[in-house]
Amino acid sequence: MLKVIKIIFITLCINFLVHVELQSRPVGKGLSCFPEKNSINNNYESFRGLYFESDNSIRVVSFKSKNKSLKIISKLTPYKISENSVKFKIKFIWYGNISFEEFTLGRRDLELNHEINNKNRILKCKILDGEFMPEMIELKNFFQLKFDDGLKSNKI
Repeated sequence: MLKVIKIIFITLCINFLVHVELQSRPVGKGLSCFPEKNSINNNYESFRGLYFESDNSIRVVSFKSKNKSLKIISKLTPYKISENSVKFKIKFIWYGNISFEEFTLGRRDLELNHEINNKNRILKCKILDGEFMPEMIELKNFFQLKFDDGLKSNKI
């Protein structure tokens, strides 16, 4: 009788494990997010980098222009995770300009719904292979070259 109970218990446990969809933990993962239409060729203002630093905080990176040079702006904020999405909000202050941003990241498709000052953007994210901040610096340098080319074309 005891062997039958053990077999039933093991069978139920295996059934449970087979039918439960496992969710990975996002901690330690970095994402780079661009508008779907233009991918990396879009300008720096629509880019967002995301890095899950802990079980409850995410780092949001964007690029801002000051004195003809791009700067990396980074903000750490808490996030809420559900089965299908990750949600978080930030407030960026940049030389007197305040922007309120809300994000909803789809866990399955890595689509980022980005609402900034009542305007909505959809960004497509990809998981970064390398270290997060070196990747952000590399992207900033790429955007800086494009930014510099744009300044040169506007000369008199």
